Amino acid sequence: MSASSNGILLPRRGPSPVEAHRRRVETRVMASRVVVVLAVLGLVSAVAHGLRRVFSPVADLVPGLTEATARPTLLLVSIALLITARGLRKGHRLSWVLALGVLALSAVLHLLKGVDVFETLVLLAALVWLASRWSAFPVLPTRRAVRRAAWVTGLSTAGLAGAVAIVATLVPEHSGRARAEELASIVHPVSFALTLVFVVTMLWALTSPRDAVRLSPADHDKEREHARRVVERHGGGTLDYFALRDDKDWFFVADSVVAFSVRGGVCLVSPDPIGPADERELVWAEFLSMASSNGWSVAVVAASADWLPVYEASGLHVVYFGDEAVVDCPTFTLAGSAHKSLRQAVNRVERAGYTTTFHDPATLDADLRTAISEMAEESRRGEDERGFSMTLSRLFDPADTGLMLSVTRSAEGRVDAFCQWVPAAAVDGWSLDVMRRRLDTDDIPNGLVDTTIVHTVTELVRRGERGLGLNFAVMREVLESDDSASRLDQVTRPLLQRLSRGTQMETLGKFNDKFEPTWVPRYVVLDSAELIATQAVVLAGAEGVTEIPVIGRFLGAVGTAR
Repeated sequence: MSASSNGILLPRRGPSPVEAHRRRVETRVMASRVVVVLAVLGLVSAVAHGLRRVFSPVADLVPGLTEATARPTLLLVSIALLITARGLRKGHRLSWVLALGVLALSAVLHLLKGVDVFETLVLLAALVWLASRWSAFPVLPTRRAVRRAAWVTGLSTAGLAGAVAIVATLVPEHSGRARAEELASIVHPVSFALTLVFVVTMLWALTSPRDAVRLSPADHDKEREHARRVVERHGGGTLDYFALRDDKDWFFVADSVVAFSVRGGVCLVSPDPIGPADERELVWAEFLSMASSNGWSVAVVAASADWLPVYEASGLHVVYFGDEAVVDCPTFTLAGSAHKSLRQAVNRVERAGYTTTFHDPATLDADLRTAISEMAEESRRGEDERGFSMTLSRLFDPADTGLMLSVTRSAEGRVDAFCQWVPAAAVDGWSLDVMRRRLDTDDIPNGLVDTTIVHTVTELVRRGERGLGLNFAVMREVLESDDSASRLDQVTRPLLQRLSRGTQMETLGKFNDKFEPTWVPRYVVLDSAELIATQAVVLAGAEGVTEIPVIGRFLGAVGTAR
């Protein structure tokens, strides 16, 4: 709705903000793909002898070339167009200007070489269409990128001049014409290589995404506390508290906040934006506009079903990611044959003298805090805490008040396991942040973490609370379903099952099943097809998949190959 001058609400005219963003993205995708086609045709023509004039529209951009110079020049132009296509996809104004120049020059050359009316009209139509979509390409080069391009230009010019001087001193004296021909045979390949490096490096630098603004530690903490107040007012989902991770930044619109992190030009968002429901389209449109102005692609990690209509309306693509386990504490029971193994584990741990107590981490006494910190450091697998979307990745921050620790100690008082929980009002309970068990001794009974969770369920029932969010099972529905309606699922399931053996993809699903949870589907929301591979690699790194066996080795090999 929109307001008229007399205060009466009128129906909104034109597309909504998210629809307008989707149209801008569609313009970028179309322009980028057309330029990619032109560039690929040019590359094929440069490699395939005899096809330059027949197969390549790009050839008309470099008329009058000799046979010796046509192919390398065509190769150079085509590679430059490929990088221009990259910039068009990310909304760079410079790439838009270059694409307009290419279209205009090609149209003029078609007229000059013999009045090719049809080709000229097609090119002019494309030129007018692209020129009218100028608002879809707002990203300007940063000062840092311009300085880098200037350095590249200077170094390339100096390198070419130096190469010519060196060759001139090495080539023996001959007659003037013979010496010139010999110099040319050496200088041309060198100059072409330097020119190619110069063009690629300069265009890449000028059309690269902007870096995220780095705040001072004090300013970052100030924004985190602002985000905390929004989470306290409007949050409550099982992932909402994780918006306060230290490696995230925050974008504020009205009473809402979007938590995000920019990695390699990919803007990862998690959790879903937090705020009043009636601000959803507004906050998402404003956030996409900000990300777009920086040349970032956007991906949402562990999105909830409630937000999918907004994401899809903005032109993003939804992919099933897995399921989050949420235990309904009042109905949970250890009775029955289905819970025999879990019941036996709890009895075994209790007979060994273990007890579980519950604490607010902010008010923990110093000795217990030290014991938990030492055990957590010893038991952590990998250099960093895993998980961008479902863990806080810190302990005992003074600003984190209102959290809960379930601490399980041996009969001698040694801390052998603990779980930290963050508040989740939407399920009237808590959500798992981190769980640890001691690994540096052999006298630990099996089932220690299971017992800690069971005692936590009992404690929540005593308090009159209901929900307990546990781990996330990646691709659970695909891995466990036998009757999938999707043919793609039937094809990918055997591969996923093989990859999941011995990894968290398999073990977390089985672990959660013991508590008979309600499974809440979660999704990954990705950009267009040409960006999915990059976004997937960035997402895997953020979630710590590179430390998981099999998958981590595969991704590590890919990174090494690059």
